[in-house]
Amino acid sequence: MYAEKRLHPRVKPKNLTAHITINRPPDETLAMDGTVVDLSYSGIKIKLSTPLIAEINDQITINLQLPKSGIPIRIHGVVVHRRSAIECGLHFVDQPPRQAIDDLMFECVKHHPSLPSTE
Repeated sequence: MYAEKRLHPRVKPKNLTAHITINRPPDETLAMDGTVVDLSYSGIKIKLSTPLIAEINDQITINLQLPKSGIPIRIHGVVVHRRSAIECGLHFVDQPPRQAIDDLMFECVKHHPSLPSTE
């Protein structure tokens, strides 16, 4: 067993759909859907519905809706790791308001019970 090094615990929502836009210089834009694997106050892991090699440092916009209330949230991040052609981890670049992430995590836990990840 190893000691957890994360600053923030991860929440694993169930069936939280994400609409993803990848912007690459100079003017390439790719759009697709995916599912949120887990999220924390500093980042999010997504699983894409179609294989695509998201490159390290790709700028990504993720549009989500709170599971119960339907309130939209837009997250901007940069790819910091890839697990496969359909799964990547992002670090938030324009930090969403803390209240928006609190609301998202609360709804994910309350309406889609899961324990924070210790992976």
